[in-house]
Amino acid sequence: MNESIPSSETAAAGRLPEEPPRRLKILHLEDSPVDALLVQEMLASENVDCEIIVVSEPADFERELAKGDVDVVISDYSLPRYCGTDALKRTREAGPETPFIFVSGSIGEERAVEAVRLGATDYVMKEHLRRLGLAVRRAVEAAESARRRREAETRLAEERNFLADVFSSVQDGIVVLDADLKIVQTNPTMEKLFPDRMPLAGKPGSLFCPGGDGSIAATTLREGRPAQSVCTMETAEGKGEFSVYSYPLLERSTGRQKGVILYLRNITHEHALQQQLFQSQKMESIGKLAGGVAHDFNNILQAIMGFSEILEGEIPEDDPRHADVLEIRKATDRAVALTRQLLAFSRKQVLNPVDLDMNGLVGNMGGMLQRLIGANFQLRYDFDSAPARVHGDTGQVEQVVLNLVVNARDAMPKGGEIAIATRQREVEEPEAAERGAPWRAGRFVCLSVKDTGTGIPPDVLARLFEPFFTTKEKGKGTGLGLSTVYGIVQQHGGWVDVKTQEGKGSTFTIYLPALGQEPPKGPAA
Repeated sequence: MNESIPSSETAAAGRLPEEPPRRLKILHLEDSPVDALLVQEMLASENVDCEIIVVSEPADFERELAKGDVDVVISDYSLPRYCGTDALKRTREAGPETPFIFVSGSIGEERAVEAVRLGATDYVMKEHLRRLGLAVRRAVEAAESARRRREAETRLAEERNFLADVFSSVQDGIVVLDADLKIVQTNPTMEKLFPDRMPLAGKPGSLFCPGGDGSIAATTLREGRPAQSVCTMETAEGKGEFSVYSYPLLERSTGRQKGVILYLRNITHEHALQQQLFQSQKMESIGKLAGGVAHDFNNILQAIMGFSEILEGEIPEDDPRHADVLEIRKATDRAVALTRQLLAFSRKQVLNPVDLDMNGLVGNMGGMLQRLIGANFQLRYDFDSAPARVHGDTGQVEQVVLNLVVNARDAMPKGGEIAIATRQREVEEPEAAERGAPWRAGRFVCLSVKDTGTGIPPDVLARLFEPFFTTKEKGKGTGLGLSTVYGIVQQHGGWVDVKTQEGKGSTFTIYLPALGQEPPKGPAA
């Protein structure tokens, strides 16, 4: 039997204090038409607004249950071709929260209790059928309450998972401190930065905001306001500079402060970029000053040189004053050479660019370079297999090679090996952006000169290309060798990259635009 029996709507309103907000669909598993009609009439008399689908066959029951729109299942306990407990099992598989009520005259109290233990919502003896309406209402209300609770729990779990995802995805470090400034929780970034300090829970927050009672965390806890400081910390990748922010941790419901949140941002890279920008601006200013001075000084030297030539012609060679004039000429020539170096640094020299192969240019200088550095030094060459072609001034590029080799020699007082290499390299946009000025994207020819010397201390590295800066003894260097390299390379649209390690040596690499590569517009920064 499978029929739809609409309930009566003629019962007096208001018998129960609350009515279901919508019409219920009840699936009734019953083989007795008389008992099915009794259930329908009882529910109608209790003003339960519902549509009852009566089935007696297992297949019909399974089909209706599979539709997924059943609000309540009412089932006899004993049926000829189906067991009530099997129907209960299938109902729980289809919908764990769907109310299931046994209505039977033969179930007995003991089996009824066992049925509830197996998952039945309620049971009603047929002799107490008047309780069915109340049982249905309570079952529906309990199911609806369970559904709302489940949805709330799901939303809460989703919110927690979302916040956990955000917490885990932040690439800066986050440390949560309690009211005693002890660490309660950290995000995965902290584990990557400080693996040797794990686990952090329970440790003092001052690990990440040095200063004892005067730390920013203590300030935030005491005054209830954000604070910020910069400090240096040892990380898994080495020493890094961090900007540490502290914020009040507030209880959402009351606004009461219950701790402190520390936010650690590694600013090592940003600080390095700022230093690069500052150094670039400083070198630009020095270059302008040096160029202006060199230009005016060169005009004065030309006058001195002209008058010294006149005197040299007018004074006989056997006159003692003739030797003095020659000394004036020699001093003037040295001053002119110095002026040329200043002009090279300030990028105001007149260039005569041609197409050059860096492999051939360096190779042709090999004999001269070896004689220049002496027998205690060994030159090793590693040229790119393809021609390393650039567009540049031959004399100026040779001057760059010469100055870098001499610098490498001076870095190794006891002798050593100088390696000269050429490579062609493509610089991508992300790398150029990360490195900052003067790096830029494009195809470049790289010439590197590597020594096995003492390396360069950080304080010297910061001033390496400044004109007249030297670490040599007085009278043993002008301090213009590397500044000349800097100026020439910049004037050719390139830059110089320095890698050094104290006690292990340094590598100077110049980047020049490869032949056919568009040079930067305007003067190089």
